[in-house]
Amino acid sequence: MELNHTQHDKERAGLKHLITYLASTVPHLPEVKLVKLIYVAQLYHYAHYGKLLTKTRFFSFSYGPHAPTIRSALKEQLASNAIYYERSRTSDDPVYSNPVMIIRSCESEDNGLPVPCLRTLREVVEDWGEKSFEDLVDYTTRTIPFISTAYREQIDFTLMQPFPGLKRALSLPLRVGIHGFVEAGKTVGEDIRHGKSCPVSINDVAEIYLALCGDPPDEIPSPGHLGFNPQSVMDALVSTDDKREDRVEQYQTPVDKAAQLTESMLDSMCFGSYSGRVALKTGLLFLKRSGCSFDGDVLEKNWPQGNDYETLREWFSRISNNFKGTAEI
Repeated sequence: MELNHTQHDKERAGLKHLITYLASTVPHLPEVKLVKLIYVAQLYHYAHYGKLLTKTRFFSFSYGPHAPTIRSALKEQLASNAIYYERSRTSDDPVYSNPVMIIRSCESEDNGLPVPCLRTLREVVEDWGEKSFEDLVDYTTRTIPFISTAYREQIDFTLMQPFPGLKRALSLPLRVGIHGFVEAGKTVGEDIRHGKSCPVSINDVAEIYLALCGDPPDEIPSPGHLGFNPQSVMDALVSTDDKREDRVEQYQTPVDKAAQLTESMLDSMCFGSYSGRVALKTGLLFLKRSGCSFDGDVLEKNWPQGNDYETLREWFSRISNNFKGTAEI
């Protein structure tokens, strides 16, 4: 029992150190922004080091990731005079701004945190310290750990293998582009690559899913649409780097890889009733970014007659007969 108390005390102290650092370095820090910054720090640290920065539990709520224990930690630090509150306003606009209490620290920023933690926090402050709360909400609600977690469930960062791109989120213009592609087959830009040969990212796949659900690209995803298996999607994306045992050609064409990716996603069924359409749209996006040109929503005109690799390959080959890409990506 004493050991458990000691561990708990260390975890609480670690969270308090994070709060102190952010209160010392972020010029305008209301509580709602603090919560989002600690989530971002957790995400950045896991993406870079494969370890969680804090044991603080985050949950998937309507306005993004939320951690109720942060408020308790703030109360304890306020009582011990480690922090204090200062009256401020939400913005410099005298008409449209509102009163707000911001958090200030009574302690120095370098309060014994390990070097990797300090590196993570400095990166977070550099990226987001002066951004608005609205910018943070837009970013955090498009990160994969949040989107892949069902509403009100705990966000488990460890469901995915860590990699630096995990901290990325699609910008609004790219999200708008994905929605245009889903609705009408329009050309869309590219932001992130996963694997050596895959021009589609897990962020693209998640946005395809949200577009099919009807969620606008400029709004927080609907609670009822949150939740999928992120590692299954990553495994499918990485599968395009693998050679199929039943293929004798030295190089796989983009059509081959699109079929392989789609088959892997269909097998995972990680988007529930949307799995089939998400998988096919992902394969089509793969081809689009590989140089294929096709008009409109081809799924409305022509649906594949099976889910196996050969059927999918034949279908992709047929709809992309004006393909002008290279044989190998």
